[in-house]
Amino acid sequence: HTLPRMDLSRPSSSSPLRRRAALRSSVVAALAAALVLTGCTPAPSTPDEDPAAAAIATMLDEVTQQEFTEHQFTSLVAQVMIDGQVISTVTLGEEMTGFPVTEDSRFRNGAVAIMYIGATMLAMADEGLIDIDEPISRWLPDLPDADQATPRMLASMTAGYPDHVANADFLAAQAANPFRAWTEDELLAYSAASPRLFAPGENWDYSHAGYMHLGNVLEAASGKTLDELITKYVLKPLKLDGTVADVTARIPAPAVHGFTAERGLFEDSSYWNPSWTLPHGAIETTTIGDMTSSFDAIVGRGELLTPESHKAMISTDLVGFGAPLEGCRSCHTLTKEWTYGLGVFLRDDWVMQTPLFGGYQAAVATLPEANSPMGSVTVSVSIVPGPATYTTEEWNGNLENFAANIATELAAQIVPTNPPPAPTPGH
Repeated sequence: HTLPRMDLSRPSSSSPLRRRAALRSSVVAALAAALVLTGCTPAPSTPDEDPAAAAIATMLDEVTQQEFTEHQFTSLVAQVMIDGQVISTVTLGEEMTGFPVTEDSRFRNGAVAIMYIGATMLAMADEGLIDIDEPISRWLPDLPDADQATPRMLASMTAGYPDHVANADFLAAQAANPFRAWTEDELLAYSAASPRLFAPGENWDYSHAGYMHLGNVLEAASGKTLDELITKYVLKPLKLDGTVADVTARIPAPAVHGFTAERGLFEDSSYWNPSWTLPHGAIETTTIGDMTSSFDAIVGRGELLTPESHKAMISTDLVGFGAPLEGCRSCHTLTKEWTYGLGVFLRDDWVMQTPLFGGYQAAVATLPEANSPMGSVTVSVSIVPGPATYTTEEWNGNLENFAANIATELAAQIVPTNPPPAPTPGH
């Protein structure tokens, strides 16, 4: 009954900064020394030529190999980029039996595409095609409360449209058949049938349905499909050639196979249908390089948007906003340790997404250059669990996002002076 909850862009509920005290101190010491030698900025060279890059590459190898061995993942791919330069990439395990996973292997990026929707909205605003503070009744006149909600509210999860993923009837239908192809109208009908918990702008609640409404707004404002818009404003400018949208379960080759035991047996979940997860046109597969470079460019270095829109995307203005609400799955007060921007969540100075869906786990964390001692820092991790993941005490029916844990640990070791906070229960 919990299958559809797996795509939430929320940090894991258990702390990733655990054990490895000896490894942490030795690697951080080596990295700190290397950064001093290089003036705090790794040069655009190979790890063999750069002490700082070499220290980071060694740390990445050691941490990922230990995690891969300890948890017996099916596959793990991780990458570190600093100021637009790839420092190191690690590939471990198999994309399917007998085929090693590579840095070109494709996996589902889930909520990473939510950031692309937010960036598309802001790029359209930069061109004057949309006012993100205008009521959405201009584009969706028949939607309830459209005269009070705005594109900014939809993007920041404050518009209050109930999430179909929290609807019990939808949960039952999706769990009964994870291969089912859903239409947006079917999904939004579950949202409309759910009790409205708060009026637009009065609280915060994670809502896949809200982003479906935002996708419809962007299409109505432009006369183009969401797929066309994301391609125009994000994929083409950043040359994300490994990122492809498809409302079906298709994964372009070479495809990483997903595996899960969410239904009580360990099974290949690669072709569970993802049509319920996001607006159609934003359901994507990607590569580790595309995931890393897009966050580093958009969030870390502000290359895609105007300074004003870049600032809006990663703004912490919602800190202190919201409150727990009875009957609300994720309503809570937003804090500096966990707040939401426009298509991304922020943990202190780090900007993240952590998709989790049907046997695929991923995480990307970026420290923007303004808050970093070494230019923008981006860490990306993609893993597929193995059978052992579901036989440990950590399982108990609650799927931990190991990719988010690993990304947080790596980020803390790369930038020990400004680490992301450990995930806390409920956040």
